[in-house]
Amino acid sequence: AILPPDSFVKKLLPDSFVLFKPKDIVSGDFYWFEQMNGKIMFAAVDCTGHGVPGAFMSMIGNAMLNEIVLEKGIIRASDILNHLREDIIKSLKQTGAQGEQKDGMDISLCVFDKNDSKLEFSGANNPLWIVAHENPSTLKEIKGDKQPIGIYTGNPTPFTHHEVQLSKGDCIYIFTDGFADQMGGETGKKFKRKTMKELLL
Repeated sequence: AILPPDSFVKKLLPDSFVLFKPKDIVSGDFYWFEQMNGKIMFAAVDCTGHGVPGAFMSMIGNAMLNEIVLEKGIIRASDILNHLREDIIKSLKQTGAQGEQKDGMDISLCVFDKNDSKLEFSGANNPLWIVAHENPSTLKEIKGDKQPIGIYTGNPTPFTHHEVQLSKGDCIYIFTDGFADQMGGETGKKFKRKTMKELLL
């Protein structure tokens, strides 16, 4: 119910697709789309937990993203993630104490300006992949920061803000680990991101 309708997604990004196949009826992964001040924001989010516990985190994350963008008017990619981390830590009353639940999320978040084809990206553990129209045999990866949205044992730093100038025909991909972590094939091993890159190319 919280996921954006297909019609809304297609209206914002007509040449886009979403692959979403939750293992259970509800999921710890979700995708998010919004529009504000001529900019289109979208994210692929992987919450801790699966099924019902993961879905609760998904609902919290979705509500917080909407509040940050629609109510607070924050539309810079890295600022959205910085505020999301603060809100998650505060909402879940995380202190970093030993034995405490380390619930949180990994995310790839983009802000796209249709007027000048500029793409902002910020990521928590998850990357952005770009296949340029001029060089379709190469996949460029912009890595997310190696820290989650939520409390963790390292030293949290502000999320990195990336800007990319896109050209007509460029393809971009954001995702959770759901596809790459699928087990199968002749060996019964994980699909892995390397194979996923080859598939997309």
